Amino acid sequence: MAGIPAVALAGPPATATRPVMRNGAAIARLAGAAARGLDPALAEVSGFVLLDGRTGEVIESHQPEIALPPASVTKAVTAIYARETLGDSYRFVTRVLATGPVVNGKLQGDLYLVGGGDPALDTDELSGLAAALVTKGVRAITGRFYVDGSALPEIDEIDPTQPDYVGYNAAVGGLNLNFNRVYFEWKQGVEGYRLSLDARGETVRPLVNWVAIRDEERGAPVFRYSEVNGRDRWSVARSALGKEGGRWLPVRQPADYVGDVFRTLAGAAGLILPAHRRGTAPAEAVEMARFESNRLDEVIRWMLKYSNNMTAECLGLTASQKLGQKPRSLQESSGLMDRWAALNLGGVNPGFRNHSGLTDRARVSPRDMATMLGTPRAKRQLDGVLKAHKILDAQGNLVDTGDVKVFAKTGSLNFTHALAGYIEKGGQKHVFAIFAADLARRAAIPMAERERPRGARTWAGKARRQEQAILRSWIARL
Repeated sequence: MAGIPAVALAGPPATATRPVMRNGAAIARLAGAAARGLDPALAEVSGFVLLDGRTGEVIESHQPEIALPPASVTKAVTAIYARETLGDSYRFVTRVLATGPVVNGKLQGDLYLVGGGDPALDTDELSGLAAALVTKGVRAITGRFYVDGSALPEIDEIDPTQPDYVGYNAAVGGLNLNFNRVYFEWKQGVEGYRLSLDARGETVRPLVNWVAIRDEERGAPVFRYSEVNGRDRWSVARSALGKEGGRWLPVRQPADYVGDVFRTLAGAAGLILPAHRRGTAPAEAVEMARFESNRLDEVIRWMLKYSNNMTAECLGLTASQKLGQKPRSLQESSGLMDRWAALNLGGVNPGFRNHSGLTDRARVSPRDMATMLGTPRAKRQLDGVLKAHKILDAQGNLVDTGDVKVFAKTGSLNFTHALAGYIEKGGQKHVFAIFAADLARRAAIPMAERERPRGARTWAGKARRQEQAILRSWIARL
């Protein structure tokens, strides 16, 4: 408001604009929407349905067939797909293989770091693999050092319509590290900025050489990405840095990133390796060390709680491959999940475009989402892994719901919000889905503003309050 001339705030206008009259049907529709907990400003772009958990009968609905982006609610279906296909005891395995014996501390052959699609491998765990080799007496190798990420197709980014610098839109591959992100840190000095990139873990922070960044004198964009000779190259606008700070940036060549970091970690542990190359491990290679992830059910519980996109994509791709398919893209793999859902989750035909929901091109109706979650298979696989959903009053205070519990998955994109799950009371599960999306406003966002567009936070607050109002009305009537 500082830029508004003072005369504009001097007093009320001399004439008042005439209020816009609504017809009777519109007034009745808005009144009915408000009675059901809908925000009148969102009613036309919202849909919901509440189903009886035993019979599938519709208890209450509003535009249940409206097809909107499900956002991260997609991950609930991905969780069902992965658990049914892979099984709870499944673990992702990262291995180090060798093609020769160890003689006097030197491996007589090549060394392969082979990924198994683990989405959550971190720097500390990778450091443990390097230390395990040294424990076995390996101090050097006569051959070459290879990285093998062929377990999954390597995909540059989850959604190309997202800004290329946001950490939640990283690459996906068979060999991953730190959710395929690198930590960028900056600090202003006397002679300019000191910039660094590291593969930050809990106990170790090796610097990264494969990815580079420099600061430039410019206004926009804040970050600019390019690939030079297969390596990630970033530049950042100096005017946006301030005194000091840090943030995660995505990695686009994950296998190379892991190879670079592993070589540094191995050197710190006492194992000297040459620069890595890409290659597929031969069948005769012998395992020297391995790291196993947590059980699949624990990975899924974590994925649903923190809504990690890359984890969802790795789970979906791995499940598709377990079914004997070889998807080359996230859209192809999610298409396989669509067909699987049509056969196993109530006969609906969802329109997913990936496994995480990080896209506004997917379309699912509240009715179809609730139908899928209402199947016995879905209830069984989501039991114990969906996060409890807090119920709040209109002022944002926690509501005591007694013996009624809500377990659900949330989803959000700019001007898009979704929630789906179960309302449990006395051993009975009711199934619900609540979607809202202003696709016109979302489509109008310039690329430069897509990380934090104007108005999106306020809109999301309205959508969350609408969800809470609807849930409170349902809990009161059950």
